[in-house]
Amino acid sequence: MPSTTSENSLFHRDADYSYPVVVRGEGIYLFDENGKRYIDGGAGAGNVTLGHGRERIANVLADQAKTLAYCFSAYFTNRLALTLAERVTKVAPGDLNHVYFVSGGSEGIETALKIARQYQVQRGQTQKQKVIARWRSYHGASLGALSCTGIPSMRSHFAPWLADFPHIPPCYSYRCELAGCEGTCNLTCADELERAIIHEGPENVAAFIAEPIVQGHVAAAVPPPDYFKRIREICDRYDVLLILDEVITAFGRMGKYFAIEHFDVVPDIAVFAKAISSGYCPLGGVVFSDKIAESYASSGKPFAHVFTYVNNPLAMRVGLEVLDIMEEEKILEHVTEVGAYLQQKSREVLSQHSCVGEIRGLGLSLGVELVRDRATKEPFETSQNVSKILGQLLLDRGLSMSAVGGVADFTRGEDIRFNPPLIITHEQIDEALDIMDESLTELEGKLGV
Repeated sequence: MPSTTSENSLFHRDADYSYPVVVRGEGIYLFDENGKRYIDGGAGAGNVTLGHGRERIANVLADQAKTLAYCFSAYFTNRLALTLAERVTKVAPGDLNHVYFVSGGSEGIETALKIARQYQVQRGQTQKQKVIARWRSYHGASLGALSCTGIPSMRSHFAPWLADFPHIPPCYSYRCELAGCEGTCNLTCADELERAIIHEGPENVAAFIAEPIVQGHVAAAVPPPDYFKRIREICDRYDVLLILDEVITAFGRMGKYFAIEHFDVVPDIAVFAKAISSGYCPLGGVVFSDKIAESYASSGKPFAHVFTYVNNPLAMRVGLEVLDIMEEEKILEHVTEVGAYLQQKSREVLSQHSCVGEIRGLGLSLGVELVRDRATKEPFETSQNVSKILGQLLLDRGLSMSAVGGVADFTRGEDIRFNPPLIITHEQIDEALDIMDESLTELEGKLGV
């Protein structure tokens, strides 16, 4: 008869991993029940942007629960949702003037897909139902979002359930195999979108979805300045909506409210989550353009979609407090300054390692791709378990951050990702880089490289 102890009553994603039991958080640090301190190098799941232990946010959450914890968005609205929507649209690019709030990233992607599809139907383009996405992207775990996601290992078990959405290569110059690229992007990857639209038939394509900076199966891959301008031109040419997945990148990580601001492009729809509540309450949303909102208003039909916690007052209050703190503490300016320090210092410290193939990123998002041979870019073999070994070496030294396998060819290759809370200081960046440096040295010794 199976044991019913607390250690195995809770189902974990990875049965082979020993999970430390965390009991407290403070700033960029987590503390386990044995008193060990960890730098939270992933800011939770990229969401705890203002750090752990923010009493100010906890207090407004408790106060709101005493006043109004819930009202169903199908029948009521609330002043907090109206105010937060206004504030989001004020910092969103261009004419993204309309917001639909949900509980997180996957819900946001599902909502964006449905907004795009119903928009096309309302304007008489009933055949427009396909969404083109990119390989290596991660858009969420629900079925619509997973249909867009471009990571085979996440899709394989559920492939029979997924929509037939085409995928094109991302902007990933380090391993680009497209003609003429040779490590310096010539925008052939962007032109692949036009080829895919023509292949599927423009009359069948509703939208294209992408992360502005790839965060899925490539760590912090930043496109060249003209990449999204080309993408925008192609979408406009074929009457295809541009959806940006800013679940990780919005609200500060790149030193802007939305990362696409770095590329001077306005999408039709943008999805945000994570940082909007700094991890203190489930919250996400979709912000979209005037033309889409007008199509719904003129159709006389409601949006055929709802979740239980749309416009949840608790989440709305937390979102407002997060935006207040961002403004008062000048978080965007801070990220711009310390992010530049991270990008420069990481190259100075980590490029000395023979196993480091490429260092990339923007703001407080850093990706380090590991290789067996720097000259040939040969990846480590899967059997070497590099990501698992390195992840443990980092954790043993007090740094929690993602070490991901299969990045070179979906089977081999590893990278590590550093996406710390946005409040991190120069000294704390140095502390984290020292741990990465020491861990990579030990890894090289173990692997003989």
